[in-house]
Amino acid sequence: MKIKSNFPINEEAFSDLQKLSEEYEIINSIEIQENDSNNKKVLKGSKEKECRFCKKHFPEVNFRNVSHTIPEFLGNKSLTSNFECDNCNKYFSAFENELANFLLPLNTLSSTKNKKNKTPKFKNKLEIHQDDKNVFHIKNFPDDLVSSNNEIDFTVETASYIPEYVYRSLIKIGLSVISEEGIKNYNETIEWLMSLEENVIIRPCMAFTIFPFSSSIDKIRCVVFDRKFNVTRQIPKTLLVLSYKNFAIQTFFPVFPFEDCTELSPFPHLIPTALDLNNNLKNEKNYGLIYLDENVRVKGKKIEINIKSAEE
Repeated sequence: MKIKSNFPINEEAFSDLQKLSEEYEIINSIEIQENDSNNKKVLKGSKEKECRFCKKHFPEVNFRNVSHTIPEFLGNKSLTSNFECDNCNKYFSAFENELANFLLPLNTLSSTKNKKNKTPKFKNKLEIHQDDKNVFHIKNFPDDLVSSNNEIDFTVETASYIPEYVYRSLIKIGLSVISEEGIKNYNETIEWLMSLEENVIIRPCMAFTIFPFSSSIDKIRCVVFDRKFNVTRQIPKTLLVLSYKNFAIQTFFPVFPFEDCTELSPFPHLIPTALDLNNNLKNEKNYGLIYLDENVRVKGKKIEINIKSAEE
């Protein structure tokens, strides 16, 4: 494996990639430019006007809505699909709203454009908004604010959210980017997504990483990994990593009782993203494990934020 780079490579992260490749293979990888409304792409199903999720066809269901494969509030203005009916689109919107709630303060601070192509406002004790000149205004600074000449440390609290819905939103993204041939292997996962049943044996969670805001990238990447057939140790069949701006989210597809994986390790590998490979950022990221099994609304999650000046 060779990597060309304009920055020093983090050898530890590179080694993690090699170990990952021994047990997993990529079954689909999507990379799009954020806020790119000029180069639209539609992921198509094998049958015209058949829904991948509920299996219904037109005219029993309609396909009038534009179904974004990755939510618009993550900066996706170009990638859609034609295999999601209007009923399922409405059903999934409840999940996406909870993911949007969780990410709201981070999307504000990272200037991630929402559906209206504007940076969202965040108001929850700490109030953050961006004006027309791209200048941030922060009101009600928290008591734990720590500042120096070129950086600020503080804590933000997300809006309340339903953890299980956040998880389902992530899995729906993963199912949407899998190819028509590959999706045939995920009927149980689709049934779980559509039924709101909780018949999983491993507690859902996600590994969430925040890199320095000054290292933000302008690409949205979504990669789905499938466990190789010759792997015998108990690890998830499918892993998902989603990255945008200076954030990375990793999770695993649901593990069901019939898989007999009670000793399973949910994160056998922490999958390195492009920012992980930059050795200059090796000690600059903020990582946390967030459980996503509760199906009731919970108070906002407290997240530590560090903002450094890009100037030397």
